[in-house]
Amino acid sequence: MSKLTFHNLRQLVPDMKIKGIEKEHFAFSYARQTIDCIFCFCGEHFELLVGVHVLNFGFVLTITRNYKGDYIAELTDDDYITFCNGLNLTYKDDGFTSNTLLKLLSSHVPIKSSGVNVTYETMRSYAHYYHVNEEDKIYFKGWNNHVRDNNIARNFEKTEFYFGKKVADYCRKNNISSIWTANPREQKMYHMPWNGQEK
Repeated sequence: MSKLTFHNLRQLVPDMKIKGIEKEHFAFSYARQTIDCIFCFCGEHFELLVGVHVLNFGFVLTITRNYKGDYIAELTDDDYITFCNGLNLTYKDDGFTSNTLLKLLSSHVPIKSSGVNVTYETMRSYAHYYHVNEEDKIYFKGWNNHVRDNNIARNFEKTEFYFGKKVADYCRKNNISSIWTANPREQKMYHMPWNGQEK
């Protein structure tokens, strides 16, 4: 396990809060590949999703905030090895350490938010790395209001992964489940669970 302070998050997180953004998408090139990242925060919970979609792999960095207000990212040995294998990097030949990877990611974190919400279509690419429940069902099919059928809503974690904490909290409060399918032909146009009434 390696750890590193991500200094840019001290500026990015407050800017995201001001702009009402829970997920910030950014990308950069390294070793002839595009490294695609989404920084997510919900309350005091922080993560960095890292994907190399052409090579079909990725991982999730857990980020914690210490008592000084620093954001500390943690990289597991398994994720470091997976990244090196995918990009054909080695410590011996390239001097590419786990700390090098953390510094690489940290240096590309923006200090200002784009102010653009990350769509659920973009989040699909990260579902397998994140181990979202029913991860093969990645196409949005609609909402199920369980007030009508007297069942208990579930899959709030998946709802939060794709749509953010505000939508997931609304679903928790109102007993609503998101509905998903593995068949792209069954996909429906995304709309908020409150049907246009701003919450």
